[in-house]
Amino acid sequence: MSGESGTKNKKDDAFWAVLSSAIELEYKKGHLKWTITELSRKSKVTRSLIYYYFGRSKVSILKEGVKVIGEELVGLTEERIRKWKEGQFLESMLDAFEIYQKAPFLCAFYLNYRTMPNEIGESLLHLENEFFKKIKQFMPSLSDAQARAVFATYFGIIFSPLSNRESIHVNTEYLQKIFKEFSPYVKPN
Repeated sequence: MSGESGTKNKKDDAFWAVLSSAIELEYKKGHLKWTITELSRKSKVTRSLIYYYFGRSKVSILKEGVKVIGEELVGLTEERIRKWKEGQFLESMLDAFEIYQKAPFLCAFYLNYRTMPNEIGESLLHLENEFFKKIKQFMPSLSDAQARAVFATYFGIIFSPLSNRESIHVNTEYLQKIFKEFSPYVKPN
């Protein structure tokens, strides 16, 4: 965030309203075919507050969406990596799920833009690679196919329209078994 240098851990409702609305407009209208005025109207946030959080560039807003995918959904922050190291996989998954609830067009944005030949697409592919490396770091004995299955399961759980907290608990029990079997960070009971 240009106005705060990313120091704010808990983002407020206005931030999420703007980010969610921008990603929805981007997905529905096309790449940068929306205006800050439309974004202000849709998000019910003033232009000055949009500028405070994101600057004056529509691209900077989309980059913040990519950042949220990396930090929150994929869990590349120190806090989320710590949770994995401590075996708090469920807590990490629930954190990601809560973020997705705040910005439900993140999945469509991610799937639509991940292969686009631009900075956003390249950034999303980079995040995929970083998440794959994270999986392999925490479960180094997984084959590439097994790591891809964990990757796919994780994204399916987070992005599924049928997911809720209970289904995440159930799915995380399955992933926790894999994590315990293949991770040197988690000691067996």
